[in-house]
Amino acid sequence: MYRYLRLLLTVIFLAPVACSGRTTRLPPSPTPAHPATLIIPTHAPTAIVPAATALSPTTTSAVTQPPSATTPPTAQPTATPAGRIGPDHLPPGVNPLTGETPADPSLLDHRPLAVKIVNEPACARPQYGLDHAAVVFEHYVEAWGTRLTAIYYGESAGQLGAVRSARLIDLELPAIFDAVFVFSGSSSGVKQRLQQSDFADRVIASEWQATCPPLCRVPVETVGCADLEHTLFTTLPALWAQAAKSGLDQRPQLSGWAFSAAPLAPGQSAPAIHLGYLNSPVDWRYESANGRYHRWQDGVRHVDAETHRRLTADNVVVLFAHHLYSDIRESSNFYSLEIQFWGQGRALAFRDGQAFEAQWLRPARAGLFQLVDASGAPLPLKPGRTWFEFVPLDAVVTTAAIGWTVTAPVLAELTPPHP
Repeated sequence: MYRYLRLLLTVIFLAPVACSGRTTRLPPSPTPAHPATLIIPTHAPTAIVPAATALSPTTTSAVTQPPSATTPPTAQPTATPAGRIGPDHLPPGVNPLTGETPADPSLLDHRPLAVKIVNEPACARPQYGLDHAAVVFEHYVEAWGTRLTAIYYGESAGQLGAVRSARLIDLELPAIFDAVFVFSGSSSGVKQRLQQSDFADRVIASEWQATCPPLCRVPVETVGCADLEHTLFTTLPALWAQAAKSGLDQRPQLSGWAFSAAPLAPGQSAPAIHLGYLNSPVDWRYESANGRYHRWQDGVRHVDAETHRRLTADNVVVLFAHHLYSDIRESSNFYSLEIQFWGQGRALAFRDGQAFEAQWLRPARAGLFQLVDASGAPLPLKPGRTWFEFVPLDAVVTTAAIGWTVTAPVLAELTPPHP
């Protein structure tokens, strides 16, 4: 009953909320995490369940994406803005994930890094290093909290973390960005699929015998949750150095996204976005002063623990994808959620205080997916950082003068996988 009351209350999301007043504790210099001290998160499975080979657009579980996922949007095509760049043949030195030129162009010579970052429980926030990510994906995990996969490319950073365990969606995201995947722990079924994946040689993880550096533990008393699960941190230079030792730190060939600094038209007013994740509600509020959406989590201003800056996004894109339980147990109470991010589906793109109906297209496993409008033309992102928010296909979208609400439904708990 408490969960559902809380969900109802979070819908009233534009009331001013004061800052939490939490004192940010900076972790001290990391100490080595010897193999004997690497702790697999406590949500590891209680039983090993046989798993199939790594998922791909052509190798899926028994339940596939419903036809409703491919229904084209009904919005009018967006006008092509002057000065658009991409999706192919970006100008030299432009980051294909942000549409911007980095202050240090040599940072584009590194391979992208996909790092699994904690988001729940609330005591694990604020996180370190999200302010430096080019792209962030937010998704449901079991128990209806959320977790993040942050893509780092074109910018350097100090501390990143806390680094947490992988989920099934992470069989897809590293392949999209040709990235090195960085995480700490996983259930047996997810680990088996990662070991069989086409990027198994591009993994830096506690389960892959990674030591410090690049994955280092800090004293448990220095983290907000005061538990070992949230004590693993890293840095981008340390990850690049580790990748270089394995011959993996190579510049990717990425294209597929278009960018335009000029506002798009026509769009619908979107001064705010409320994402009704059950245990992790999110609000994005547009600030015309800087042209970005500012992030709130659980009604609290979300900041970066290292820079102390507000987390903002130039684009917020809601991705509708089929969610279902897999045959993998994350714990004695929950199966692992599979987010079927292949093929195509609906999207809602928010930029410049406006909303646009769109589709995401992922015709191949490797390479950037595409965002297109109703005519099939590329939908340009605003140059800068993009947050992608995964929601189920039947998420309910409502609009009002104060903003948009996307309510993510919840599957029944303890539901066994369908045959």
